[in-house]
Amino acid sequence: MIILYCILGIVLLLILFMVIRTVLTKALPIEKSDYELHGIDKDLVVAHLSDAVKFKTVTLQNPRAETRVFLEYQTFLEKTYPTLFTLAKKTQINRYSVYYVVEGSDKSLLPIGILAHQDVVPAPEEGWEVPPFSGIVKDNCVYGRGSQDMKSQMIAALEGLEILLNDGFQPKRTIYFCFGHDEELRGTEGALQISHHLKDKGVRFEFVLDEGGTILDGKMLGINNKIALIGTCEKGYADFILESVKTGGHASSPSKRTAVGTLAEAIYDIELCQRRPFFSKPTKEMFKALAPYMKPVFKFLFVNRDILSPLLKLILTKAHPMTNSLLRTTMAPTQAKGADAPNVLPPKATANINCRINTGETIEDIKKHIKAIVGKKINVSLDQGHVDPSPVSDIQGAPYKILSKTISEVFNGYICAPFMFIAATDSKHYYPLTDCVYRFTPFDKTEDDAARIHAINERQNIDSLVAGVEFYIRLYQNACS
Repeated sequence: MIILYCILGIVLLLILFMVIRTVLTKALPIEKSDYELHGIDKDLVVAHLSDAVKFKTVTLQNPRAETRVFLEYQTFLEKTYPTLFTLAKKTQINRYSVYYVVEGSDKSLLPIGILAHQDVVPAPEEGWEVPPFSGIVKDNCVYGRGSQDMKSQMIAALEGLEILLNDGFQPKRTIYFCFGHDEELRGTEGALQISHHLKDKGVRFEFVLDEGGTILDGKMLGINNKIALIGTCEKGYADFILESVKTGGHASSPSKRTAVGTLAEAIYDIELCQRRPFFSKPTKEMFKALAPYMKPVFKFLFVNRDILSPLLKLILTKAHPMTNSLLRTTMAPTQAKGADAPNVLPPKATANINCRINTGETIEDIKKHIKAIVGKKINVSLDQGHVDPSPVSDIQGAPYKILSKTISEVFNGYICAPFMFIAATDSKHYYPLTDCVYRFTPFDKTEDDAARIHAINERQNIDSLVAGVEFYIRLYQNACS
């Protein structure tokens, strides 16, 4: 009985400790910004994005293929922003990638890098409300492939500096615009080559900024405000090829175990045996930043994450695919191939497992995991283009504070938090040039619009586009004045 009372006392003390800890965790007051927005010519920026979408800058599947569309797109940008590009020095990299340099007046300051990619994914016309490269404006949106991913961000970044320069702004800090041409195929021909070139020239950045972080409605985490997530890192990327080899033949007399059947079993086992969830460094930092603003129950859980970790992992991995992705390496079957005819038993069947690797794990960890699941009956090989998780950028220094300050001013009090970007960007190639690589997309978008990225009827909301221009204007003022 005494032991039972002791256990009960310990539990009560632990609960009391967690309650006190929760109460003492105070949120910083969310102050409304007195920053006055610059004022944007909405029709002009809409026209610029609409025209940008009309260039069919689809990623080259063959890196050696020839096309002029990327060069034509660059000429369009240079004509659209004459003040900026009269000042900027242009360097072409690997035929179709490019970077521009706008020199600052203070050479003692490290430059900043503004990243974007020119290429877009293919866009079959089936199912589109308008032709995918028409740039048609309707429903207060610019429609077309690349209108979100990511010509809108590129246009907003250039538009913002053009406006400031026309107003007499003289940046103290040098600004680089780095535009790759194959981000949708991992950026090895574009962004990676730009990075190599700049490293050879001895360039170092104060920080670089790319697409990635997003603005979310905080209600899903018990926060009565919008959340602006700044990507401080990104997951690793790997495609594993599964191969099953069996005796082929006619489908009228199949063997007991076919190549396709064996492969299907392996795929099922992989989906069933996902990697263990855990709180990586950036995910811990995200919840630490957000917990003080949560409603009481959410706040209690996340302030005491270290104690309640098993419960939280169970909840978050079941609640939503995105929260599940924040806590574990994901392994998704994406492609499969067997016979070329319906009545043939293929001697070989293959499948692709696309893995996004959590910070704290490696490609080798995942390869061992997959091999342990499928056993010797399946050959496992690693496809090209793989990369381990990126380093995690600092959230205490001046660059992160400049970004969060800019977001709070332009978006009037949104809560900023670091997070691990679950997809891949060109920015992973820039770590040799800076310790501060960030990802943020300055557009407040609906779930419906976010779901259109890489899908049919991709579109960019006009009001969000204008706010994105305001973001870049303020960013240049905060970082380069």
